[in-house]
Parts: sequence; C-alpha cells; structure tokens
Amino acid sequence: MSLPAWQSDILARGELYRVGGAVRDRLLGLSGAPDTDLLVRGLPPEALEDILRRHGRVALVGRAFGVYKFTAADDGVTYDIVFPRTETSTGAGHRDFDVQWDWRLPVEDDLRRRDFTINAIAERIPDGHRVDPFDGAGDLARRQLRTIFDRAFVEDPLRILRAARFTARFELDVDAATHARMRKSATLVATISAERIRDELTKTMTQSDRPSIAWHLLYETGGLGVILPELARCAGVTQNEYHPDDVYWHSLKTCDAAPRGNLLVRWAALLHDTGKVDARQSVTDERGSRVVFYGHELVSAEITEAVLGRLRYSASFVAGCRRLVRHHMYRYAPEWRAATVRRFMRTVGADLLDDLFRLREADCRARVHVEGMAGELEQLEALRQRVAHEVSERAALRVADLEVDGADVMRVFGIGPGPAVGRALERLLEHVIESPQRNRRALLLALLATEKRLIQEPGTGERVE
Repeated sequence: MSLPAWQSDILARGELYRVGGAVRDRLLGLSGAPDTDLLVRGLPPEALEDILRRHGRVALVGRAFGVYKFTAADDGVTYDIVFPRTETSTGAGHRDFDVQWDWRLPVEDDLRRRDFTINAIAERIPDGHRVDPFDGAGDLARRQLRTIFDRAFVEDPLRILRAARFTARFELDVDAATHARMRKSATLVATISAERIRDELTKTMTQSDRPSIAWHLLYETGGLGVILPELARCAGVTQNEYHPDDVYWHSLKTCDAAPRGNLLVRWAALLHDTGKVDARQSVTDERGSRVVFYGHELVSAEITEAVLGRLRYSASFVAGCRRLVRHHMYRYAPEWRAATVRRFMRTVGADLLDDLFRLREADCRARVHVEGMAGELEQLEALRQRVAHEVSERAALRVADLEVDGADVMRVFGIGPGPAVGRALERLLEHVIESPQRNRRALLLALLATEKRLIQEPGTGERVE
C-alpha cells in the first residue's frame, strides 16, 4: 500500500512511527482505532510544520508537549503527531511533571516515560520494524500487565485505575510486582479529581465484557475502598437462598451481565443492592429464621445518587440511574390487569422501561443457577410483551398525553392557574389509565363538567370554584 504524500515527505528527511493503543490492539488481534497517533523524530519542528501545512490543516495544540493536530486534505482524517519527549515527576499530581520534547531524541526515550509495557511499543513506518525496549509484545503474549518503572503509580495515581481498566478490557493478569505497587499506592487515588476518576471508570464500564475484573483488582489492592467504599463494604455480607453470592460478588456479576454498551444500566447493576448492608435483618416467623432486606431498594437509590453525584455524572444520568435502582424490585404477576400494566409504566416512566427490564434480566442472569430463575426470566419476557402492546396502542401515561389540557380545565371551571388544575388533570389521567377509550376530548370535557370534585382541595373539604 502506498503511503500518503505527507508521510512520504516526512520520511524523506526524518522517521515516522506508529505508537500507542493502535499498535497494542493490532498485536492483540483486535480491530481497534486507526493509526492516528504518530511520532516523528529526526525532523526539526519548522520542517515538519511546513510539510503538514502543504498537505492539510495543522495546529500546535500542546506547545509544552510538542503535539500537533493535523487534518489531512486527501482523506480528512485527523492525526495527533508528536515529537519524542521525556517526563520527570515533580509531585504526586498528574500535572506535576517537567516535560521536555526534542526532535532528536531516540524513540526509546519516549517509550520509557509510558505507564505499562504493553503501551510502550512503536512500529516504524513503512517497514513495520518494532521498537519494544520493555518486551511489551511478550507481555501481551503472556496476557500480563506490568509497569515500566517502580514509581509509576506514585507519579500518577490515575495509572492505578488505568491498570484496572486494561486488566478488565484485555483480561490480563497483573504481575506480582505491579500488584504490590498498586497496593502500596492505593491511598493516592484520593488525590485524583472526581472528573478524571469518572472518565476512567466510564471507559472501564463500556470497554470491558467483564468490568468485575477491574472492580475486584481495585478491591484487592485497596483502591475500591477509596473511590467506592459503598461497594467495598458489601464484601462478606451474606444473603438468602435466592442469592448464593454475598452482596459484593452478586453486584459484580450483575454488572457483568448488564449490556456492555449501556453505561446507565451497568452502573445501576453495580449499585442496585448496595443498600442491603443497611437493610439486612434476621427475622423469625412462620417460615422460620431467615435473612431479609426489606426496603433495600430505597436505600440503594440514595446511595446511587450519592455515588454518581460524587463522581460528577450529569444530573439527568444520576436521576435516571436512581430511578432504575429504586424500581428494580417490582413484583409482576400474570394476573395483572391491563390497567395495572399501564400504572406500572407510568410509575417507572416510559423512558426507562427498557433499561429497567435490562437491569432485571442482568439481576436474574447473575443468579442463573438459583432454582426458579428460568421462570422469573419467562415472567420478565411476558411483562415486556405486555408493555410493548400498550406502547403499540399508544396508551396515555402522562398528563401531556391527554386530549385536554390545563386551559380546558380553567375554562370549564372558571379558575386561573394553580395546583387545582394539575390535580384535575391527574384525576383525568387516572380515569384514562383505567379505561383508555375515555381519552377523547368530548368525553373528558363531559367528565370535567360532571365531577367538580376533581379539583377539590385535598383534606379540606372545600372546593375551588
């Protein structure tokens, strides 16, 4: 394959290398990101800039780091092009580094500053000659994660979370020395900003088939107790006959069973039972002595809101996840009337029904070997079908779905805006949920005219007229 003209021009005077995740992923046999992270050496900055300007748009976006953002005119692809650089730690923060870049540095010097051996591999363009001073390719073949230098986690504690992410994403084993370094530096995770922790955990949840690998590595090395103590405390909290695992392992297995591409459901799955630590009770009744967790979904919802808020997720994301956790303990029975299905839909919210079913399915699949789980999955599918039918019938579930509005209420009763209007519409919605055929404008106006109690002040016995 012929090289783009701009790459050929660079190679006429200097050297060009692929670096970063694209090299790693190709060695793993994955179809990962394209080769858009490139390193140039042996070419002065002014010469590189001249070449890039002749072949597209270029901007120096990281002057301190020698980073160019280049968009090629021929194919419109944007590349990050860097010079080799060295880094010297000046503190424990991710910004506490003295960075020096130099177009004359050997590529090995640039690789030496990276975090793990699997990310410290370069391939020369165009011949593919591999530069691998730390045997990263060998570690990939051995499915092993290993740091390049002893102080990797001390210099940037975020690498602890990155280690957990790579371990889960590629299903690697952490070598003993790296594991020990993680344990020794775990408390430093508290120095990382909430936003950086959130971004790293988001990648872990969406890039891994089994994020439990990452969570358990953090638990083993002490990082979980720093960033998510609400989950760490669940370890060893035993459950009942419906849950063979303790709360911690059940939470991890449910997270794994949730859809990889659905961050909301994965977080809900991880946190849905965290309130069981507080709600756990031992009771004795006609059924004998047993462990129960009455109301744990309410406590778990509060914990979910606290955790995701602390991690700076958006308000809408936090609210949605809280609602999923709050409603995950619904009890469906085939005897439900159609109106009961519609009330369930209204309570949960049509926007979250599919995600709630995904959460319930993950919860079941995490207990797949428990007697009765097959039947619960069948009931879940039955409820899904009944909900789908109501959706296809365009059932009214919100006041906004009614064929009348607040202006109609105010006109019929001769009143102005106020809480009474909302109460009237809610009562009308109850009538329509019970009998969808009533959602016709003429019928609802007639109902308003004949039932003035719709806008009665609650608890006072007085009517607003």
